[in-house]
Amino acid sequence: MKKRSLKIMSVVLAGVMTTGMILGGCSAGGDKENGGNKEASKELNLWMHNGQAFVDETKKLAENYEKETGVKINIQTFPYDAMSQKMKAAFTAGNEPDIMQVFGAWIPTYMNQKLLAEVPEELSANFETDYLQGAVDGYAKDGTYYGVPIEMNVEYGLFYNREDAAAAGVPDGPKTFDDVMKIAKNSAKFNGDVQEYGGLEFYNGDNFAALFLSWIMQNGGDFWNEDQTKFVLTSPEAKEAWQKLVDLVTVEKVTDTKHITAKMPTEQYFFANKAAQLVKGSWASAVGDDLENENWKYVFMPPVKGDIPYFTVESGWGYVVSENSKNKDTAWDFVKYCMEPENAKEFNLGTGTVASLKAIIDDEGYQSDERNVRVSDQYQYLQYARSVGPVQDMDFVKKTLLDTFTKAASGSIGTDEALEEMETSINNHIQELLKQAK
Repeated sequence: MKKRSLKIMSVVLAGVMTTGMILGGCSAGGDKENGGNKEASKELNLWMHNGQAFVDETKKLAENYEKETGVKINIQTFPYDAMSQKMKAAFTAGNEPDIMQVFGAWIPTYMNQKLLAEVPEELSANFETDYLQGAVDGYAKDGTYYGVPIEMNVEYGLFYNREDAAAAGVPDGPKTFDDVMKIAKNSAKFNGDVQEYGGLEFYNGDNFAALFLSWIMQNGGDFWNEDQTKFVLTSPEAKEAWQKLVDLVTVEKVTDTKHITAKMPTEQYFFANKAAQLVKGSWASAVGDDLENENWKYVFMPPVKGDIPYFTVESGWGYVVSENSKNKDTAWDFVKYCMEPENAKEFNLGTGTVASLKAIIDDEGYQSDERNVRVSDQYQYLQYARSVGPVQDMDFVKKTLLDTFTKAASGSIGTDEALEEMETSINNHIQELLKQAK
């Protein structure tokens, strides 16, 4: 998530300096509609994305906290795609809010620039024992934590249509990758080059990256060198994983790269009864609820090779506090309140997210709750999660992987060239960000 100090983010944020100036009157002086409070007060400003379930649950916590403490939490929301840029501009202008509910992939830059407050010892002391490792890894730098995860971002689940599974001879749902392919190949339908019904939907940055990096591990490889200073995508294991994914489009023809759009993302496509299977995190079940689709089940994605489904996770949503806030103690007290097990459990159930606290994961009431029971298959596999590591900018990694996959699926780039190009581009980007942080 983010870090803080009085130091202005320089090279990384240069591209948003203009926006930062526009927001200059917005805040750190206590404007409720914008950034943080420079003067200590009985109010805190919190920024978050506008996902409705997240907003609803966060507002409940804020209202209850105000009743107990008298401290008002002013919440401002932004679309996911806009929030990252808003944050960069606000930090540049020095008017960021006290608290931000942010996605873990955004954090490394802010940690490197020392813009985030350290998590107090009373909160972080038991992180390694109380939280799932895949949830907290991305919030740490050099042994210090700069954020508190409210979920673990698992994108390696599989939704499937029950009727399609039965028609493919897999009535009890896919238990192996061969089962996944049976359903996919039996269900996919094309009219010439136009997909009419998908067999296996995964054309999305989050899910493509989850498959590719996880399959490297399941093939027996690693996507980092030994000291995690360079991304490794040219190994035999990476080549095998990449080719398998390309073949799903070009050889097996269980999906394509043309039918998914910003207005029709993969989860909307699946729950609109346009596909047999969807690779996605359990949070997408809320889309099924919205579309009143009950003809699905959810399992953990079977491994492409071997018996152990090693899978990658990136740090999901969590709370960070500005180093420049005059209300740090109160801000962290609110975060502590949000992470009390009963409060955190209700948040996770209400948002359909995987809890970051082990005590909640082990809570029978959590797994058997009617809001959660349909996606509870995944909890037995969380032990195999592995953090994506110090990529510095996971959004860049995901975009690079998906853009290159699109070219590969169209035949405009070969496997070896694609892997070399991605490896070079990602490593150059990592080094540039690290250099800017010095």
